[in-house]
Amino acid sequence: MESWWQEIVNLLQRGRTQLAREKLDDLRGSVPPDEEWRFHELYGAVFHDLADGEGAAAAYSNAAQCDKYLRSQREHFSSYLFALHYLPGLSAADLWQQHNYYQELYREEELLPPRQISPHSRLRVGFIAHDFCDSAAARFYEALVTGLDVRYASTYLYALQDEEDAFTHSLQGCGLIYRCLAGKNLVEMAEAIRWDEIDILVDLSGHTEGGLTLMVLAKKPAPVQLSAIGYFDTTGLGAVDGLLTDKILDPSEIDKSFFREELVPLPHAFCFTPTEAMQKCRRQPRNESMPLTFGCFQNGMKLNREVLALWREILELCPKARLIVQDTTRLPERRQALEKRLEKAGLPMERTEVRLGTDNYLQDYQEIDIMLDTFPYNGGAMTATALYMGVPVVTLRGNHHSARFGASLLTAAGYEEWIADSRDDYLKCALQLASDLSFLAAVQENLRAEVENSPLCDKAGYAGAFWQVCIDLWARKGDFAL
Repeated sequence: MESWWQEIVNLLQRGRTQLAREKLDDLRGSVPPDEEWRFHELYGAVFHDLADGEGAAAAYSNAAQCDKYLRSQREHFSSYLFALHYLPGLSAADLWQQHNYYQELYREEELLPPRQISPHSRLRVGFIAHDFCDSAAARFYEALVTGLDVRYASTYLYALQDEEDAFTHSLQGCGLIYRCLAGKNLVEMAEAIRWDEIDILVDLSGHTEGGLTLMVLAKKPAPVQLSAIGYFDTTGLGAVDGLLTDKILDPSEIDKSFFREELVPLPHAFCFTPTEAMQKCRRQPRNESMPLTFGCFQNGMKLNREVLALWREILELCPKARLIVQDTTRLPERRQALEKRLEKAGLPMERTEVRLGTDNYLQDYQEIDIMLDTFPYNGGAMTATALYMGVPVVTLRGNHHSARFGASLLTAAGYEEWIADSRDDYLKCALQLASDLSFLAAVQENLRAEVENSPLCDKAGYAGAFWQVCIDLWARKGDFAL
């Protein structure tokens, strides 16, 4: 006989999210106490599929509090921390307070014995992630993992899952040392890294996918451990020594006590590597017969009430303009939920279209004149992709690390004028771009070439800056010449 929770899982796997929610509602108060954590975990999955960030955060928090098993407590709490970034109104102090609790889940963690630090002929730099398949994060970490000079560095990749694709195989053909750690327990994973005598270990996943990579780092398998790319805040974990950042994400005046890690600045925190498909798909001249079209190709979880209120105002002041919102998932019930949310927020639905994710999304950029970034959780790879595809992006710089991704990317691309520091500035920037279609067409025509020649796509410069960081951090461990 199928268990109550397996029925919910099956419904979610079939895309029947609303029915799953109704069944969970009916079960409220009747779930055995030792399975209450699973009840909240499934609610979190339901809210995620319905693009409800507040509901997901609350559900994962409840799951963490109900669960009696430490490892799954950590997983739920990582999901909770991730979901917090979708919510408007949280300050850097609010986010730090919650991330600070994460370390409490490691109070009795047993570390691996520290290995004797001795110089290698080449510095050993490891990168750990759930997998190394093509993804949004891969567009940014590709320059890191393939850019180090083989004369001075040995690069190791540690995948915790056994999924592979063409991108994985391309990395494996770059002269890197690739290890799949799937099937091992946490101690065995950490010991495998320690056995390779990794000097600097970089976590590319953070609190994504339940924070499994952080559980490995908690064992301290490497003398120097960093967080980069895959997560957008402090990890809250004491075993992580540094966070790669830049002066836009974390300007000098910020309160560094909101980070467990040392802030390790690069000239630019991100380097975007376009795929071959992106390179082949070029911007076509604007069709002057088409109405001005704003767009947002982001995870629907980011579409909070404050974002939608500002977009409604933009469309009110541009009465002939359209808005295309394209989600990153392919769940029909999520599209329905987003349509209801946009309608409730007062957006003109006769000029607003909500789409599901698609493999042909690169062609869809041809329809967009101006991308509107979300906040406080800014776009990352989608923002960089839009710029590369010739579409200007308007972003709002927020009050903490993850709310400044858009500003960091636009600064690296050389388009600081599209960075707003208030909602009024965001509105003015969008309207200014929309007011002169001839100027907009010229911007679109030249944008790719300018982005390609900017620091945002400077792989050699980015890898060189990261290498200098590695040298500086390793020098603190002793007088080792590299």
